[in-house]
Amino acid sequence: MNCDVAVSKNGKEATLAVIVRDCKGTLLNGTVNSAYISSPLQGELLAIRRACVMGKDLGLHGFTIESDNQMAIKLSVSELDPPWEDSAIVWDIRQLGLEMKIQFCWIKRTANELAHAVASKAIRGLLPSQWVAYPPSFVIATLAKDSSSSLL
Repeated sequence: MNCDVAVSKNGKEATLAVIVRDCKGTLLNGTVNSAYISSPLQGELLAIRRACVMGKDLGLHGFTIESDNQMAIKLSVSELDPPWEDSAIVWDIRQLGLEMKIQFCWIKRTANELAHAVASKAIRGLLPSQWVAYPPSFVIATLAKDSSSSLL
């Protein structure tokens, strides 16, 4: 799963995107959700938690969640004390990670472009509602680019 967040210009609203791919890079599922945030880091953490919950809802175990935000990944896998406003989110991520044997991985932005593009288009109201079932051309092109970038 890849996840990312797009933050509005006012910095208080965000769109969280989660992309579910198989090991070959094929798009299997995805979701976007809106949230109010206190910081961009909180948005990134909410996207990671959304990926965890989505994996649980799908009955998955032993999968990988990838994000291009190093601090969000560090907080997800370490015992670092998170900022107080993010502590409940981080605790949820850590618990779900242990329960479901999730691996959390930092990846370069160039390998996470689809999650970024989906979140960015959604926050601007430009994402078609059936984007997973009938992927628009930008989804297909970016998915191929992400798959090849993750191999580099």
